[in-house]
Amino acid sequence: MAQVFAATKDWRPDVTFLLWHGLLPLVVAIGLLWVMESSGLDLWLADRWFAMEGGEWSLKSHWLTSDLIHHYGKQMVIAIAMVLPVLLLVSFRIKRLRPWRRPVGYLLTCMLVLPGFIAGLKRFSTVPCPWSLERYGGVMEYRHSLEYALAYGAGGNCFPAGHASGGFVLIALYFATFGRVQRSWPLLLPGLFIGWVFALGQQARGAHFLSHDLWTLSICWFGAFGLFLLIKPWRSFGVVG
Repeated sequence: MAQVFAATKDWRPDVTFLLWHGLLPLVVAIGLLWVMESSGLDLWLADRWFAMEGGEWSLKSHWLTSDLIHHYGKQMVIAIAMVLPVLLLVSFRIKRLRPWRRPVGYLLTCMLVLPGFIAGLKRFSTVPCPWSLERYGGVMEYRHSLEYALAYGAGGNCFPAGHASGGFVLIALYFATFGRVQRSWPLLLPGLFIGWVFALGQQARGAHFLSHDLWTLSICWFGAFGLFLLIKPWRSFGVVG
């Protein structure tokens, strides 16, 4: 994934690129999600969180998880997204920024579309949060996520993981800079780091299982990959095409 190419309109994603960024991640995602759905790993991990917190979700309203990671983390992502339209406008005034207009537009599109799509899925989801389950002091029965997805009913609204999407969507930085910097793979790290901080913070609050976050990561990766192929941020808009 450290491939470097000239950012021109003549480049096209080749078989190697599609295998590394499409097929291989798809196989890995299906494998991991199948393990999560067919095993008790979700419950095992949630049980450990619950036990460490004294048999209750004591971190549900804690300043670290609720205020810093959840509230201010969301504000940080919103602030990043608000900078991008400004960069687009500035690119019309500063000539040397014009080659970055399409990558910035691509990144802004990802940050608007992907978390919004995940929020829409959550709105109609019947999957409950761990804190709503009988096992952890709630009232709802535990099922695997896909069993809830195939059932009709009210309640839930906890799948996929919405807050983590604000971090995981930043993996689009990798695609936005692909071919424009010598090594773009390190730009996967901010999205993965922030995404997993958000994810673990929500798991500690009892808001999500690990599988919810893996679904969100998968949606963000394939969404960013698909929009990369659609928007073509490797092209230098305003310069060569």
